[in-house]
Amino acid sequence: MKTKILALLLLSATLGGCNKFLEEKPLAEVALDQHYKNLYDVQAAIAGMYSAFQLEMVGKGNYQDNKDNYLEKYLYWGEYRADNFDRAISYTKDYVDEIVLNSLTPTNQFSDWSGLYTAIGRINNNIKYIPKAAELDSRITPEMLKDYLAQCYALRGMCYFYLVRVWGDAPIWLEPYEDVQQPAASAREPKDKILNEVIIPDLEKAYSLVDKDAKNALWTIGGAGICAIMSDVYMWKKDYQNASKWITRLFLTKSPTGVSYAGTNETNLQDGASWKTIFVNPTSSKETIWSIHWDYLKNGCACMQTSWSPNNKQIIVDEGVWATWFQPQTTTSPSPDIRPQQTLDVYFGLPSNKRDRFIKWYPTDANPTKADPWPVTNQALPVYLTMYRLSDMYLLYAEALNGLGDRTNALKYLNFVRKRARLPQYDANDATIATSYQLETAILDERRLELFGEGKRWFDLVRTGRVKDVMDPILKRRQEEAGNLDKPGFLDPTNRVYWPIHRNVLNSNKSLVQNPGYTD
Repeated sequence: MKTKILALLLLSATLGGCNKFLEEKPLAEVALDQHYKNLYDVQAAIAGMYSAFQLEMVGKGNYQDNKDNYLEKYLYWGEYRADNFDRAISYTKDYVDEIVLNSLTPTNQFSDWSGLYTAIGRINNNIKYIPKAAELDSRITPEMLKDYLAQCYALRGMCYFYLVRVWGDAPIWLEPYEDVQQPAASAREPKDKILNEVIIPDLEKAYSLVDKDAKNALWTIGGAGICAIMSDVYMWKKDYQNASKWITRLFLTKSPTGVSYAGTNETNLQDGASWKTIFVNPTSSKETIWSIHWDYLKNGCACMQTSWSPNNKQIIVDEGVWATWFQPQTTTSPSPDIRPQQTLDVYFGLPSNKRDRFIKWYPTDANPTKADPWPVTNQALPVYLTMYRLSDMYLLYAEALNGLGDRTNALKYLNFVRKRARLPQYDANDATIATSYQLETAILDERRLELFGEGKRWFDLVRTGRVKDVMDPILKRRQEEAGNLDKPGFLDPTNRVYWPIHRNVLNSNKSLVQNPGYTD
């Protein structure tokens, strides 16, 4: 989506020509409703809210301009605290060390939630004023109005879902901030209240407005995207019945290619031979649901730790998953799994095992025999970050079905993903999945690999209560390598699964209280 261009249109539509600008009041003195006059204003406003969210996910920094300015919260929030990635000891900064060693402080730059509230603020404005623009411009049809509002409610629900998953309790802000005399400080509300009284109602409202027969738009949130977020929310609540209901609704919607998601077997997924299409050409994939389009020409380099950049990255693949999943692909007896060699350049840096050339977002050989050339032109390629896709939903569905006691169908959906990956399928009598807990473990393990680097792993560990069990031995190993011989592991899992609130946020809102386990 041409977010940057459309955002500029909002500015130009507001200011008008140069002569008129000299006669205009400053923007701060112009009522918000003056920014919503016609279709172009509305399109720019919708682009503006997505742009704010996209910047939170991908970042505002450029590697070449500021090597310390990686800001991809998509991964710092969803991956880097978990067991998929570790620090590259020679190059990491303090804020990265804090994240991978579980020693977070309130000065860590990724503990700032301001960007999410920027997006929420734009969305609140849109919800109030887009209907008024529709009254002024007949080109905004009732169907378009419903679609715009559906996107607004859905994205607001997603923003609050990130707040709940990363910090727990948070302030609720559902109206435009239009008067500087209006008190801005607001206390945190309980996370359960946010889930039940904000996120779920917003998503239900979005679903009531969206055209359920339209094919999914991919770069914006359509019917399938709403269903995917809602099922994720209910899984966070451990409400497996409602999660299953929303996943089955998703199966009835259409992919960006116009094909029904269906959800009947592995053939509804992108086939194994073209698995990489999901990431490098998502508009042609029948599996994609909602992705972020970061275009180099419009947005600059997507300079994340897992995208193109020069060497000396701060984040590398963790040595545990390297040894068990990636490195064996270089042996004479590699696994038939199609995914590891299309996720990481397993040959790069051998035998020193650099483990930092993440290739999931780039077109590469499906069956390499040597390191990828990794040309500098990769920097100019667009990066498509998957927010949701069908195999994600299959595995969530398997987890929900297992939670409901439907072992047979849980195993079926787990095996659909394994069959597409060309791995052996689990047998119902397999002793390693004999209990519900063991089957859930197998599903989570499959999610870890299938969705590697897609911002899911940390949240999976938190919502299933497995943070300490999984991370304790890994953190002790990392802490020992860092010279901490006490090796405390994951301290205080009840509180420290959440991030601290950044000190600047606390200073700007005296009604806030820091998360337990952190000092101000």
